[in-house]
Amino acid sequence: MIFWTLIISLGLAFVIQFFLTMLQIKHFNQNFKVLRKMCRVAIGKKKGGFAAGSISMFSIDDDGIIIKGLCLSGVTVLARFKEINDFNGMDIGSLKEEHVKKYPKQVQKSILDASLNYITITKGGTIEDNPKTPIQKVTGSIKNVVVQE
Repeated sequence: MIFWTLIISLGLAFVIQFFLTMLQIKHFNQNFKVLRKMCRVAIGKKKGGFAAGSISMFSIDDDGIIIKGLCLSGVTVLARFKEINDFNGMDIGSLKEEHVKKYPKQVQKSILDASLNYITITKGGTIEDNPKTPIQKVTGSIKNVVVQE
C-alpha cells in the first residue's frame, strides 16, 4: 500500500512540475515578446543546477543602448521576471563587473553573459551552447581521474 502511495505521489509531483514549467515558459515568452516589440533583445543566462539560476533580457536600440531590462532569478519554477532599470541608457557592450556588483552572483553572471553575447553577435560570431549536465560533469571527472592513473 505504501509503495503505491509513493508511486502516485511521485507521479502527481511530476505532473505538477510539468505544468508549472509550462507556466514559466509562457511567462518567459510573454516578456520576450514585450521586449522584442520595442527593438532587438540581448539575452544572457547562468544555469544554477542545484543553486539559483538566472536569465537576463535587455531590449536594446540599434546602437546597443539598453531601453529596458528584465531578470528572472530563482531555484524553482515559481520565479518571475523583475525589471532592472539600473542599466537603462547604457551601452550593453560596455557593461563590466563594477556595474553589476549590487546584484547576486548568478544575476551578475547572466547580465555579463548578455553583454558578451551581444558583443559576439555584433562581431559576426556565433554563440555555442553545449552545457554539460551534472551527471556528465561527474562522469567526466571520474574519467579524468582514471585516465591519469
